[in-house]
Amino acid sequence: MDKMLDVAIVGGGVCGLALAHSLQARRLDWALFEGRERLGGRVLTATGAQGQPLDLGPTWYWPDHQPSMARLVADLGLETVAQADDGQVLLLDQATEPPATVAVASATAQDGDATLPAPPGQGSLHGGARRLAGGMGALVAALARPLPLTRLHLGQTLLAVTDAGDHVRLSLRLGGQEHTVRARRVVLALPPRVAQAGLRFEPALPAAVDEALQAQPTWMATAAKAAVAYPDAFWRAEGHSGNAWVTHAQAVLAEVFDASGPAGAALAGFSALPAAQRPAFARSMPLLVESQMAMLFGEAARDGDLHWQDWAEEPFTCSPLDHASEGQAAHPGPGAATDTLQLPQWDGRLLFGGAETAQRGTGYLEGALGAAARLRHLLQQPLQAARPPEAANDAQLRLFGDWVAEQRGQAVQRYRQRLHQALSRQQDAQLTQRALVEALESLYADALQRLDTLPLRADAPADAGRAALTPQVLAPFQGLADALLVEAVHFNSSSCALSNFPFEHQPSREYLATIRRDLAAVWQAFALAANDRLLRKADAATGAA
Repeated sequence: MDKMLDVAIVGGGVCGLALAHSLQARRLDWALFEGRERLGGRVLTATGAQGQPLDLGPTWYWPDHQPSMARLVADLGLETVAQADDGQVLLLDQATEPPATVAVASATAQDGDATLPAPPGQGSLHGGARRLAGGMGALVAALARPLPLTRLHLGQTLLAVTDAGDHVRLSLRLGGQEHTVRARRVVLALPPRVAQAGLRFEPALPAAVDEALQAQPTWMATAAKAAVAYPDAFWRAEGHSGNAWVTHAQAVLAEVFDASGPAGAALAGFSALPAAQRPAFARSMPLLVESQMAMLFGEAARDGDLHWQDWAEEPFTCSPLDHASEGQAAHPGPGAATDTLQLPQWDGRLLFGGAETAQRGTGYLEGALGAAARLRHLLQQPLQAARPPEAANDAQLRLFGDWVAEQRGQAVQRYRQRLHQALSRQQDAQLTQRALVEALESLYADALQRLDTLPLRADAPADAGRAALTPQVLAPFQGLADALLVEAVHFNSSSCALSNFPFEHQPSREYLATIRRDLAAVWQAFALAANDRLLRKADAATGAA
């Protein structure tokens, strides 16, 4: 490939594919390079004996707090299924005793009678999770389907990334042959630790960036999953949801759940064995999984079709540092590392992506989509720094202000949606108060995510703990809470649904004062979070300079 690309994406997971969509729509000259012989990254869906999809990587998304995933699934027209969850779980805590059925809330508590069923509507193992009827592989297929095959290059291992002044040079290996690709901009949509361990950067990255790459754990790096397909969901006939926990010392799977869908029945689970121990059990793993399933659900569980995936054996997922730190592994979260990794390098020619670089949903598919949105925005910015930082910030803040103005116009819809949800759940206390707080919290959360995507130069010195840009970022929100409260009261007064709730239909002065105090607390939390993000951006810019 001798020509100069506009953008080269390295990594064919959800982040890379979502970004490729926007580049294709903008008619840029782009190409995607993936080390595996398949697309999807950590998304891997096998097919069971009866044709049922079996997710061996990411399985769930949560519509209530993962709006990007919810929107994408809806836009793609993908069918979804609710995760089976009746508030109870089989608990196998003795290797020689049958499992007990316990309430989820009780199973995690230190006191109380764990044999009592969970009260209706209380206790949830999966928190409203949903799966795709065709497995998460259906999401990858839907994202890849409109992309030209000539732009998707599989089996390409990236070796080195070189700043060539006006472009970036990629050294890749395909089979036994090495070749070079040139691009004006490069996006590394890879787990940060995998990029740090496997790539050679010329010149070397700043110390702060290298440290940030190492500091961010890779989600699922040392995990392993089993999925077992069955002719029918026999456990449901026995009154079980398929949820189980195994906590004794000989456990093979720590958590089991129902993985059935429209195409057939299945159970799946996460390995309880550390990554370093699993190779010793590789040959006996089918028998061990079968025996544990039988202990949980009876002899019918022995007749399954097992599929097994050990992510610790995948160098494109698990780095040496992930292996070494498995015992201290935690979910990657936002912080100083993500702030640093969101900064463009080499004058904007090198960008980091992937789920671990996101500020929200870090490590999850939601984070992969958030990272893709941030990258889309960055790639729309010109490479040349023709304007001073102050002018560039002014332009970005105007865009942010326009977005806030749009959200202000829709704020009452957020309130009404949450009010109707509360009524449908038959809640009857503090309806206005709760709905207003939830509406503003969701708006502020979206604003923080939007703020994360803005390439602001926030490297001015802080004044008494306040970032220089904080007043400008917060200015478009002034008066929002008061205005929303007025609109909410007006809506309540004309709402037939609230006519049976006089306290809400015509809220008293004392009730309104309480609501204002709550909204002020929500505003203060948002203002502090926005300021903290801008301070971290400034620290990251200073460290990377």
